[in-house]
Amino acid sequence: MRTLLTFIIIIVILAGGAVFLAPMFISADLVKREVEAAVENATGRKLTIAGDVSISAWPALAANIGDVTFANAPGAAEPNMATMKQLRAKLAIMPLFSGTVQVDEFVLSEPVINLEVARNGKPNWQFEPAASPAGETPAPQDTGGPSDTGEAAGQGITPTEVSLAAMTIENGQISYRDTQSGAAYTFSDVDVTLALPSLDQQMTVDGVLTWNGERVNVDAAVERPRAVLDAGTTSATIAVSSNPLTLDYSGDVTFGSALATTGTVDLEVPSVRQLAAWTGSPMAEGGGFGPLSLTGQLASAGSRYTFSNATMALDGMNANGNLVVETSGARPKLSGTLAVDQIDTNVYSGEGDAGWSTEQIDFTGLKAVDANLDLSADEIIFGNIVIGASALDLELTNGRLEAALGRMSLYGGSGSGKLTLNGRQATPSLAANFNLSGLAVQPFLQAAAGFERLAGTGLFNIAVTTQGTSQAQMVNALNGTGNIDFRNGAIKGINLAQIIRTALTNPISGWSNASSADTDFSELNGSFIITNGVLANNDLKMLGPLLRLTGTGSTNIAAQTINYRLSPKLVASLEGQGGEADKSGLNIPVLVTGTWSNPKFAPDLAAVISNPTEVLKGVESLEKLQPKDIIRGLLGQQEPANDNAAPADEAAQEAAPEQKQPNPEELLRGLFGR
Repeated sequence: MRTLLTFIIIIVILAGGAVFLAPMFISADLVKREVEAAVENATGRKLTIAGDVSISAWPALAANIGDVTFANAPGAAEPNMATMKQLRAKLAIMPLFSGTVQVDEFVLSEPVINLEVARNGKPNWQFEPAASPAGETPAPQDTGGPSDTGEAAGQGITPTEVSLAAMTIENGQISYRDTQSGAAYTFSDVDVTLALPSLDQQMTVDGVLTWNGERVNVDAAVERPRAVLDAGTTSATIAVSSNPLTLDYSGDVTFGSALATTGTVDLEVPSVRQLAAWTGSPMAEGGGFGPLSLTGQLASAGSRYTFSNATMALDGMNANGNLVVETSGARPKLSGTLAVDQIDTNVYSGEGDAGWSTEQIDFTGLKAVDANLDLSADEIIFGNIVIGASALDLELTNGRLEAALGRMSLYGGSGSGKLTLNGRQATPSLAANFNLSGLAVQPFLQAAAGFERLAGTGLFNIAVTTQGTSQAQMVNALNGTGNIDFRNGAIKGINLAQIIRTALTNPISGWSNASSADTDFSELNGSFIITNGVLANNDLKMLGPLLRLTGTGSTNIAAQTINYRLSPKLVASLEGQGGEADKSGLNIPVLVTGTWSNPKFAPDLAAVISNPTEVLKGVESLEKLQPKDIIRGLLGQQEPANDNAAPADEAAQEAAPEQKQPNPEELLRGLFGR
């Protein structure tokens, strides 16, 4: 703003000088030469008027100057700082005698203005008067401060007072280049109207221009324009509207070596991706970075922007807090504290198909910004897993994301964990480490792996790493370790006791009659190792009333298949949690094969036939268990605390006929329906 206003005022002065000198000279050529010499003496730059000059002194001073060229600073990329097809101006006569340039009409037709900052940091709008010829003494310099001249010493000419009723730029072009930073912008099709009643009255700008193929409307107001020249502070408003964004700002602006602001801002962006492409920093294809809105208190100084009491919405996720944006680095960097209603990582990783998707995942969108955020979230969505209220520290640097969850709620439980997602390399990698307690197993496994055959509540610890360009590749490359310790649950869809019974009553039918029930347990624990997408377990242990179980086998996570051997054992004990794991009893191993969604269960009869002695020992171990206890155990009932107490009606009890205690053979027949 300061740059453009200074340049405009200089052009106005030149036009004023031309019409002021007109009555003194008859020859238009002489007017050209005098104006060109005056500009060169004042700025050290050459002004060339190649077109016609038409000047009139009545009823107002008016000038019409064609084909004007103003030279650029030495070493600049463009030879000319400004060119214009035509300059038309009308000035009031009397104010000129008091040092005030009062412009009633000022039109720049098809101007091309090139603004540039050199490698040494010097801008091309900083002028130096031409050196005086040898032997001449320079004219005395005005010692007034910036408030008197509007310009520091050595920076060229600036009027004492300027009044501009209406300045119009018709079909112009304005370019800006910073050789130090590499920033370069070009605005074309510029049509602007500027009104400047005085340097101490509100200046308004109303215009439209084209930048990177988009038409942009700009409306601005500066309460005290003199502050622009004096590097001072003034209140200002600006409204920018275009297809890629809408921005409104109201507050104070300080025009120093770096622009500074303090005020309120309201930003609406239909698509962050489209905005990034429009501003010359296109993002890689991928999900997310759609609609963005931001409101709050803005304080800026140079490349640092601070948003206080900010309210932000991105891709349907809403946040509020304090945010700092630093734009001087290779990527914008965000830092601050935000409270978010939802973080949906699926928006940025793309949508997968059923099973493990082979579609390539592109995490390069994470390279768009760097971040260091302290977040609290009501909900975090990762794949199909929904994490409840959580607190996390998020560090994002050039596509590498680290999310440390110091507190999280997950399916009725709580825990902590850390997730590292490295999208900066050609093959993305992921590492996760979670420690959970009080976890509701069934909904968690259903969300994490589509497995719903296990229910219960307990501990779950896992540490895994993987890499790949798709879900399928990542699952195939999965490695890690973990352990579980679940209580008071069930293996869904299978009654292991019924399978043992079926194995002896109808071996041909396998487990078909046991698929409609569950196997309850009091305790289930074990550890596992994952190698290249295959989970192996060799120490599964389950305890329940009348039932003990051990297991060993593997599951192919990529193929979602299972190959497992369960060894359920009917025992003469109603103890569950805390009971003996290796208690002797009737053991009929069960083979579990097939897919996660449709597992097959069948008794391992070969193991029974190969070791009949162990089966007989198991039958003998059940001898001391009463039939009523077996029924209670299989039904999940607890033994009454007063079973050993005397009946209320002892006489009736004594009168009842004595029940015969079954021998082991009868017990087995009853158990297996024989």
